[in-house]
Amino acid sequence: MRLNTGTILGGALILAMTLGWSLAAPSDTPPLGQGASAGLTAQEVALLGSLDPDHAMMQLEHISGLGEKVAGDAAERSAQQYVYDTLRGMPFAAGDVVMESFPTTTWGHEGDTLRVIAPTAEEIPTSIYGYAYGIWGKWLGKNYAFGNRDKGKVLRAPVIDVGYGTAAEFDAVGDLAGAIALVRRDDNVQVWPNTMTEEAALHGAAAIINYGYYGGVALPDGIKQDVSGGPIPEFAISKNSAARLQSLLASGPVVIELEGRAYAATEKFGESVNVAAYLRGTKYPDEYIIFGGHIDCWWVGTSDNSSSIAAVLEFARTFSEARAAGVFENERTLVFLSMGAEEFGGPSDTFYDWLIGSYEYVKAHPEIMQGLVVELNMDGVSFKKTTGQYWVENTWEINGFINEAIKAIGKTGQISLYNPIWSWTDAWSFGAKAGGSAAQSWWVAGFDAIYHTQLDNLDRADVEPMQNILKLYSLLAMRAANALVLPLDFSPTVGWAAGALGSEEFAVPYLADAFAAAKASLDELGSKAAAVNARAAELKSAYALAATDQERAAIRGEADALNRAMIDARRIINPWTLGEGGTMGSWDVFLRSDQHVHDLAQIDAAITALSRPRGPRRPRGGGAQVQMALNALEQVYTMEWGHLFSSETYHSVVDWMISDSMYWADDFDQQQDYVDVHAIYRGLKAGSLTPQGAINELQVIRQTQLIPWLEEDLDKLEWAWREAARTL
Repeated sequence: MRLNTGTILGGALILAMTLGWSLAAPSDTPPLGQGASAGLTAQEVALLGSLDPDHAMMQLEHISGLGEKVAGDAAERSAQQYVYDTLRGMPFAAGDVVMESFPTTTWGHEGDTLRVIAPTAEEIPTSIYGYAYGIWGKWLGKNYAFGNRDKGKVLRAPVIDVGYGTAAEFDAVGDLAGAIALVRRDDNVQVWPNTMTEEAALHGAAAIINYGYYGGVALPDGIKQDVSGGPIPEFAISKNSAARLQSLLASGPVVIELEGRAYAATEKFGESVNVAAYLRGTKYPDEYIIFGGHIDCWWVGTSDNSSSIAAVLEFARTFSEARAAGVFENERTLVFLSMGAEEFGGPSDTFYDWLIGSYEYVKAHPEIMQGLVVELNMDGVSFKKTTGQYWVENTWEINGFINEAIKAIGKTGQISLYNPIWSWTDAWSFGAKAGGSAAQSWWVAGFDAIYHTQLDNLDRADVEPMQNILKLYSLLAMRAANALVLPLDFSPTVGWAAGALGSEEFAVPYLADAFAAAKASLDELGSKAAAVNARAAELKSAYALAATDQERAAIRGEADALNRAMIDARRIINPWTLGEGGTMGSWDVFLRSDQHVHDLAQIDAAITALSRPRGPRRPRGGGAQVQMALNALEQVYTMEWGHLFSSETYHSVVDWMISDSMYWADDFDQQQDYVDVHAIYRGLKAGSLTPQGAINELQVIRQTQLIPWLEEDLDKLEWAWREAARTL
């Protein structure tokens, strides 16, 4: 679908005149509170009025209609070509619409089929799981075949229900001897599907079929796609389809046939692209506001994430035409960015295989990251909330900025924000890796059941969330692009970090000196943040009262210096304050020191339990104190799922999980280290390890790993916060 940009431009001019679009430069617009609406200037009202949500929904329909777009495949490239061509039809300067390629892993599948052969004959909808083996194909340059019929292209075997696929459940079934395992996926149990796939292979399964998602979140007909993989083919079906197989199994054996080709290429053979359009700033072209979203998707991906690219195109149309019409000036550069390879596509040997396009953009453009004001990221902005609110997830320093914009567009109580950003969307690349400010919208109630399934389609797209994002992000961009002083306030960051440090020190009070040093530097940063806020208020007040161009120029020069200091300080604060890790690599985002405090506290609890003297009711060898220690060890990160699986599965998954070479988890040492207590846990539980033996082994982990790691974390926090304070 090609757009008639001339007609649109003409409409924008008529609308500008109708709404009284100001031709004055942005610095001459009235202060907030004196505009035509609640906190809006006349120029803001006019530009917001020129947004066309219906046009954005037309774009959404077209992009969604392009189908599944996997990182590096022809469909993703074709969709990016459409974005590129559409942007080129808008009034951007020559050379300011670009397409940039980067290496990626790519994957494809076709012919996915599940047929029941006995006791009945029927076909069940299925899909090969993302980046998993099919029954046959070519994997990283080598042919493979798992089938036992038609030259390995068809797998015919009985299906066996193995519950949640834990080691105990597989042990109860025994050697599967080439059968196909049916397993319920519940990320509250296994965390990720590769855990039960590894366990299935260990117990002789020829393939695995999974269904479900978190607990009861999955819709009955939803077939989930995610990046998983393992040593055997992995297929997905719906809860309803699983119930059908289980009803047949209740009457006796069930034989099925699986077909499907899946193929993968390494980063040497795959290529994805980012597409960007630049509306250059008139005063500060080296400072940037980015509108961003990813175009790759599982299934048709209407909300996740065709919707965000439709919004990016609408932002680009609105701002470029207003600029061309002479009714809007952006002092800072606006970037309209469609990113590839968000869902997966990283190097084949790393766990951290998502956010590839955004990370590649960050790496390729250090000059933009050095001047990044804010990245306004989107994921799922056409899915209407079923309850609650629309949510903006963002870095702390723009809390006030976003709240003011929410109030100005009249959405207080309907849109709220929370911190910090999480490592599941492209906002992470810009906030945690580039050290910028970043916002991510929306992830609302009801969407977990839809995303990454075939149910994320146009039937569930709604204009309301699209309207909200167009208004909110347009207003944020206008204000950020033309602000005298950048809307950054580090006080919320300091408050969050102080609260986290207090909780951590309570958990491990014997490291009080190290915590005191970190808190002292954080206090220093807090004092500087308060001084910066006061200075920013003074400059804005002085500028509003300035009587001459000379006075305004002098004030602007001081504001420019303050802005530079804030950007430089933030590039230290955000990457070095944030840590990531948790139950599985990058599952949680927290203060840098949190993971090691968490694991240290659990190991302390286990040692304390095992050290309690045996009384008359405590039998020799353990009893209650051993159970208390086991409970504590089950809370150590990786053991929340690891205690349910065999040693082989545990170590296979952990080895893969901690492989962050070549990719983004290694930046700033944010991905925190893990301790291995699996053997200690199993030994205690089986009685092959005495309580004293467990204490001895846990003490070694405590003294040689966790305490030194935590002290290093606190040293880094102390350095980063003090360095940021000096920068301010």
